[in-house]
Amino acid sequence: DKIKVGDKIASLVSLSLTPLKINEVKRVLLDKDQVEIEGQAILFSSGIYAKLPDDMDENLALSVLDVAGAPAQVERLVKAGDNVVIIGANGKSGILCNAVARERAGVSGKVIGVVRNPDYIPTCKDTGCHEVIIANATDAITIQKEVSRLTDGKMADVVINVVNIEDTELPTIMAARDRGLVYFFSMATSFTKAALGAEGIGADVDMILGNGYARNHAMISLDLLRRNPVLMKLFKERYTD
Repeated sequence: DKIKVGDKIASLVSLSLTPLKINEVKRVLLDKDQVEIEGQAILFSSGIYAKLPDDMDENLALSVLDVAGAPAQVERLVKAGDNVVIIGANGKSGILCNAVARERAGVSGKVIGVVRNPDYIPTCKDTGCHEVIIANATDAITIQKEVSRLTDGKMADVVINVVNIEDTELPTIMAARDRGLVYFFSMATSFTKAALGAEGIGADVDMILGNGYARNHAMISLDLLRRNPVLMKLFKERYTD
C-alpha cells in the first residue's frame, strides 16, 4: 500500500536490522515482550512494512506482525493428512502455527504440540492441537517416543520448532519421519548442531531455516486472527492493556 505522512505503519524487518535513535524509554513490558520508546527508526527502501489495520488495537496488530513469517511459512509447508509436531506450541508463534497447521492438515491429519508445562495443554488444544506432549524441548528421547506413540510409529511429516532455547535441534529432527521436513523458526538454532546432529543419527530429513519474510505474510497472519476468535481472544489477553 502507498503510505503518506501521518500513516501508522509497522516495520516488518527485525529490530535487530533496524537502526534506531532512542530518545526515551517509556515502559518495559516484560509480560508482553514489548518496550515503548520515543525515537526514530530508519527504514531503507528495500525494507518491508505494513500499514496498521483500522479494525484492531495497535499493540494487538504489532504482536501478530512480530511473528508473521511463521504462520505464513507453515501454511506453505503443511498439507492435508500430515502429522505435524509443533515444539513450543504455547508461545506467540506457536499458537498461530497450531491454528494454521490444523486448517492445512484437515480432518485426516494430526497436530501434536510439545510444551514443558501441563498448564499449557488447554491453550494448545483450543488453538488447534489434537494431542499435547509434556516434555522439555531439549529431551530428544521423550519427544521421539511420544511422537512415535501418537502417530502409530509413523512419526511427523512436518516438525515446526518455535522455541528460543538452545539444544533443541536433535529433538526436532528425531520427531520427523524419514524424508520428513523440519522447520526451525528460532534464533537459537545452530546450523552446526542441526547438520551434524542429523548426520550423526542418520536422519534423512529436509531442514529449513525460518525466514521472517514470506510474500503477503502480514495479510495472512492478520486474517488468521480475524477469522479465529480463540486466537483473537488470546492475543488480546496477552498483548493488549
